[in-house]
Amino acid sequence: YVDAERRASLDAADVSRYSTLMTATVAPVADELLDAVPLDDARHLLDVGGGEGGFVRAAAARHPRLALSLFDLPAVAARARRALAGAGLADRVAVHGGDFQRDALPTGADVISLVRICLDHDDDTVRGLLARVRDALPRGGRVIVAEAFAGARGAEVVGDVYFGYYLWAMGRGRARRADELRALLSDAGFRDVRVRPTRYQVQTGVMVGIA
Repeated sequence: YVDAERRASLDAADVSRYSTLMTATVAPVADELLDAVPLDDARHLLDVGGGEGGFVRAAAARHPRLALSLFDLPAVAARARRALAGAGLADRVAVHGGDFQRDALPTGADVISLVRICLDHDDDTVRGLLARVRDALPRGGRVIVAEAFAGARGAEVVGDVYFGYYLWAMGRGRARRADELRALLSDAGFRDVRVRPTRYQVQTGVMVGIA
């Protein structure tokens, strides 16, 4: 539903297959991210484009005292509320419906995560999203970008194949090298932007910037 003209008006049937796929495949990405970026000192995590809550469930399990929020399209947010209630997290995770291409993000979090979001969108959309993330964070807050990095050293051929199939299936989006993502984050006003080591960056690269 990346291309949908009226994203905010999509219904449950429109988003069900993609949301289910993302939930089924997010676990290894979540583990890599949480290994790379400890959140012991974080107070409140907002996961933007969080789908049905796969990543916030993983974060909740690792960090029992961390406040959690999720932001996604209204139809996806409705699915997230049901899934999180089923996991016993209804009272712990605040779920917000909206369109990150147009709407301001909820404030109050000191960490905002974008897990497999930027890859699905062109540079202009990512610039707008990062500007909204920066506006939502307090000074000193962190943004975490987790997605496959193009040009990962030692896996260039594998990466070319992976991105070729993925972007063909998506019909849009752009594979980015770490330096390209760093430039986008810096342009949005983030400082001290760094890549955090992960086991396999062609699947899960992690980058952190400070607001």
